[in-house]
Formats: sequence, structure tokens, C-alpha cells
Amino acid sequence: MKQGVRYEISGLVQGVGFRPFIYTLAKKFNLNGEVYNDDSGVKLKIWANQNDIKAFEKALFNELPQLARIDEIIKQDCDDKFNDFSIIESKSDKKFAPILPDFALCHECEQEYNDPNNTRYKYPFINCTNCGPRFSIIKALPYDRINTTMNKFNMCKTCHDEYTNPLDHRYHAQPISCPDCGPTMSLKTKNAEILSIKNDAIKQAAKLINDGKILAVKGLGGYHLICKATCEQTVSTLRERKQRPHKPFAIMCRDISQAKTIANINKHEEQLIKSNLKPIVLLQAKAQSQIAKNVAPNLDKLGIMLPFSGIHLALFEYLDCAIIATSANISAEPVIYDEISLKNHLNDVIDYYLDHDRDIYSPSDDSIAYVINDKHYFVRTSRGLHPYFIHTKYKKQATILALGAELKNQFAIYHNSLIMISPYIGDLKNVATFDRFKSVLKLFVDTYELKFDYAIADMHPYFLNTKYAQELGLNIIKAQHHQAHLLSVIFENNLSIEKEYVGFAFDGTGYGLDGNIWGGEILKIKGREIKRLYKFDEILLIGGENSIKNISQIALSVILKYDLIKEANWFLQNFDKIKLKNLTKLHFAAKNCVKTSSIGRIFDAFAAVILRKYSISYEAQSGMELEALYDESLDVAYELEICNGIIGYKKAFINALKDKPKVAATAFINGLANVILAIAKEQKSEILLSGGVFLNQQLTKRLHFILKQNDIKYYENIKFGANDSNICIGQLQYALIGEEHER
Repeated sequence: MKQGVRYEISGLVQGVGFRPFIYTLAKKFNLNGEVYNDDSGVKLKIWANQNDIKAFEKALFNELPQLARIDEIIKQDCDDKFNDFSIIESKSDKKFAPILPDFALCHECEQEYNDPNNTRYKYPFINCTNCGPRFSIIKALPYDRINTTMNKFNMCKTCHDEYTNPLDHRYHAQPISCPDCGPTMSLKTKNAEILSIKNDAIKQAAKLINDGKILAVKGLGGYHLICKATCEQTVSTLRERKQRPHKPFAIMCRDISQAKTIANINKHEEQLIKSNLKPIVLLQAKAQSQIAKNVAPNLDKLGIMLPFSGIHLALFEYLDCAIIATSANISAEPVIYDEISLKNHLNDVIDYYLDHDRDIYSPSDDSIAYVINDKHYFVRTSRGLHPYFIHTKYKKQATILALGAELKNQFAIYHNSLIMISPYIGDLKNVATFDRFKSVLKLFVDTYELKFDYAIADMHPYFLNTKYAQELGLNIIKAQHHQAHLLSVIFENNLSIEKEYVGFAFDGTGYGLDGNIWGGEILKIKGREIKRLYKFDEILLIGGENSIKNISQIALSVILKYDLIKEANWFLQNFDKIKLKNLTKLHFAAKNCVKTSSIGRIFDAFAAVILRKYSISYEAQSGMELEALYDESLDVAYELEICNGIIGYKKAFINALKDKPKVAATAFINGLANVILAIAKEQKSEILLSGGVFLNQQLTKRLHFILKQNDIKYYENIKFGANDSNICIGQLQYALIGEEHER
């Protein structure tokens, strides 16, 4: 017996091949009906036998396209009858489809790329409905070719036939093109003189890279700086030109086999690095490999990714080794994505550049991830992940802007039950990055015609994004930084907001309720209520922010606080005597000093004495180098003292001043894990873990082990990242608490 059914499907169901997927299933299961997009997702009506409908519903989830995600299905009876099945035009009064991130090349396109009989054999711009650029080329919605930077390329008949065929995997793939109608590669000197085009350009570019030259290569969301990863001299030249003395470079390998020659890769790491995200994956480096030691100095891990576009596959046809593929930018600025900016800012860095004429409208960075205990954790969420749209169960009709943090910024928007999360933007203290924040926000506002009811911001009084929101005339609610970290864990893990938790918020900087800089906080949290249970013993940052890179000054602060001048005599001898005298005066007078309880700064202090290091050149360098020294075979842990709500580390610091580096690094990290365990056992509560310090893999692995041993339930950030990129999520959760109690 036939019946009519109507489905309302929401989630990631537009621009991902969902309607042709439905069309294929309809033909397979003898369904008649229609499917179309509208403002809230996909609407589907079918007329068929009950058994066929049941088989269709099972296949709907089991065979879902790789980029699609179903968040909710509403099913109702329907009186409409049909004689065939068709895809009909969208029914929309508003522009509401999600802006999707750029995706790495899918398996089917990669097979076609390598097939000599295929039209797109070795074609650098090959893509389909399941892969390729999205966010980087969209200028407006609806997501039609006319609203993308592909509009200037007219489809040939072959591409048009594929584009209009519901059974083809390029059906409505807006970036569709082929060698006859698509973009063109060109190799240029740094003065923009064209040396060669198309495949000759790629071949010549690869030869230059093999010869030790440094090239900028335009990809999906911007340019990469690319050079040989096996030549120390070439890497040194790149470091000198880019003024990046120590921060590790990402590596791109030809394939998983090449990646396994330079790093240890388990099956879960292999799954991640080969996934359709193609992120940079942090992997344990092999001691004996051909990769130059100065690619990641003093670290035991390498950030490795595989080619994620036809452009990179084409280069590897002619490359003779793995390559450095790092964002083409000035330090701390956004990735460069247009030719003019490349010539203006990196002309002294590059020797040549490999360009193409598909314009990038919005840049995107590479996502970064790692694996712990078979789970995929994300450090940076951009290409393949963000923008990210979540359909929630909140019913509030409002539009709320969560501004996020100033460092590692991402913003989020709540609009009538939908949450939109921006891609990674970066550190807003930089003018170019702040301009990017404003331009990406404008893209969302203009695209969805948003008018904010209010904004929610960090408590810090001088953040640029907060000032910008004030200039826009928005009413602003403020949420404490570390509370937002913990609320992001509650949101991500769909935890009850009525329940009480103990949260560990460990990071580098966050404006505290008392006006001081927090960062080593143990908070009792329930809904919007927080109570500070413990904090790490505060130190003074002598010289304020100036000491963040000069970590010897942070160590000096600990030495002076705990009166350890005798024990630290060997360390202090390396200071200029006059400078040491002046810094000591500032400390005891508390002039030009900032008080902080930050674990990030305590890491810096320990790193200074353990590593005999007096300054660092990039954020988290201290923690990463201590992590590299960690030795799982050592059963050592420094004891941290807990007294009257203060966690002290005097004894630990004394030991660190005299212990061997491996012992000291291991004992310090294990000591931090042990103090978390001790407080968790005392509080007898489920715990939350958030903040950039928990990106330290050795600390996290140790914590997982001892918390599970003691049957303590813990929750953490996994897909949204533990660092400040999750602040916007916590801010939105803070705003929505009290509006609705269920998501």
C-alpha cells in the first residue's frame, strides 16, 4: 500500500550533494516525489510503498554523502501524490544556506586525476560536489556560480552536462571546470614576469624547489611558502628571510608512504591525515629521517599533511622530496591570498611564485590536529572544518554575536536557534588580522542580513573586538574568560547546565574577576555561577608583557618570590648585573609588573631553568620543548603544595634548578597532572578541562591515565580545541543559559 510522507531535514544538507543523493535513492527504491532546498534545510515529499520508504530511511543515514550531516528530521504524513521523482528549484525568501569550508580533494576525484583516460587527468583544479573550494570563493549567497569567483570562467558543454545531471558527482558543483574552460597556472618571477603556464609552470616550479629555491604557491585558501624540507641550508634561508628563528614549519608529503618514512603513524593518525579534512597532523618524528633538523628545532614532533588539492598533486609529480608548506604571511598576520599583497609583503622572502587566476575571496588556514587515545583533537579549525553551523534546540528568537578572545580568535553567531562559528582568524593585536576579523564578520552579516540584538565579550576592558562592537553601537554582556573556556566544554559535550562541575582552566592569559591576569584556575561552575576554589601561586611579570618572550625574567620572579637566590646562583650568573639589579628593584617595588596566576607563565619559568633558555621566539615554545623532553619511562613527579586555596611550586622549582632536563620536564608535567587528580578526588565531582595548556599532549595523556585509574569522569574540548578559539562557544553558552535549558 502506498503512502505519502513529508520530511524536513536540517543540518549540513546544502551544497554537499544531498539532493542528488536523495534523487539516487529515490530511483533505487522506486520512490516518487520531489526534493528542494529552503531556508531551514531540505524538504522532501515522497509517495511510495511502506517497505520502500523504510529501506529509503535506512539508506538515508547509512549511505550519507561524506560532507553531509543530518542534525534533525521531522517526518509527517502527506496527501500529495506523484508520478515521478524530481529535484525542483529552491524555495527561499532569505539567503540562509550554510557557508561551507573548503574541502580537500575526495577519493573519487583523486582517482580521476590519476586516470589517463579521464578528461581531468592531471588537472590541477579538479573538484566535485564532495570536495574543493567553498568558503574561499563565495562572495554571496545563494551558493550559485554567479556568486563565486568562478563566475568569470564560462562552463564548456562537457562541464555543463555534468553540472546539470543529478546522477553525476559534479551536479551543481559550483567550482566545476576542466582544462578547456577552467583556471590556468602560471609561474612568475617575484617581479610578476610570467615564465611559463599550465603544466610547464608546475614542472618548472618543482625543478626550482628541487634546486633549493623558495616559492610561494597559491592553493585553495591562500599561498604557501614552499621549499625542500630535507636541506638545512634552504630551511635556514627561509627562517632568515621570514624572521622565524625557531617556530616549527609544517611539512607536506607526497603520500602516506612518504609520511611514514619521517614519522611514526598509527592507524588512527593515518585515518586522520588521509581524511577529507587533510589537516596538518602532529606526529612523532623518526630519529633517523631525511628531514632537516631545523624544520622543528628542539621538538620531537612534526606537523605533516598530505596534498589536499590537484595543484599539490601536480607539484609532487616532479618533486624529489617532502616539502615545507607553511602559510605565506608576515609573522602573526593572516595568510596572504592575493598577488598584490604577496609582492608587497613577501618579495624579499620568495624567489618565485606559482600562481593561478581563480581569485580567493576569503582566505582560510590549514587546520591542525593530533591523536590521543584514538581520538582526534583539533588545535586550529579552519580548512575542512569551519565555518561550522549547528542547529540547536534553543528556541530564543534573537541574534547574538559572541566576539571570542583577542588571541586565537574565532567568533560565533546565534541566530534563531542556529549557531554559526567562523573559521580561525588569529591574533587580533595585529592590524591585518583585526582587519580580517572585520571582513569575515561583514561577510556573515551581509550574507545573512543580520542585525545583532547584543554582543557578548571577554571581560578584558581593552580588547579590540570589544571596542569594535561598542563602535557599532551594540549592547555588550561580558563573560569571564576562564568561565567561557569551561562553558565551551559543557556545550561541546552536551552537559546539563543545572549540574555542578569542577573546572580546570589552565592557559596563558585571561582577565580575572579581580582585575588580575588569571590562568591557573580551579573553578566550581554551575550555569552562570562560578566560585574560585584554587589558584596557582601568583607571580609578578617583571616588565609586564615584555617578559612573556624574555622568560628568564619570569624565572627570576619565581626565584625572588621564593627567595631562591642561592639555589639559582648558576642561572642568575647569566644575567647582566645591572639589568639584574634593576629587575630585582622593579620586582620588590611591584613597579611595571603584572600579577598573574597563569600556568602558561609557570611553564615559561620552569622552561627557563630546565632548558637553560633565556628567551623564546613564539607562543607555547616553552611548553612544546618541555613536552619533547618528557620521558614516559621515568616514574617521577614534583610535589605541588596546596594550602588555603593556593597551589605552590617552591619545592618543585628548587628541584628543577638541579635535576637533569629530562627528569625535570617529566616530573613537572606529572606534578601538574597529580595536583589535578588530588583536587578532583577531594571535590568528588565530574571535572572539566580547558585552556591552551591542555594542548600539551604529554600532560593530557598522563591525565587521562590517572583519572581513569581513579574512576573520575572528565570532559574536555576535542573538536573545538582547548585554546582560546573555544571562547566564543563558551560566551554563547553563557548568553543562552537561562533562555533555554536544552539544546
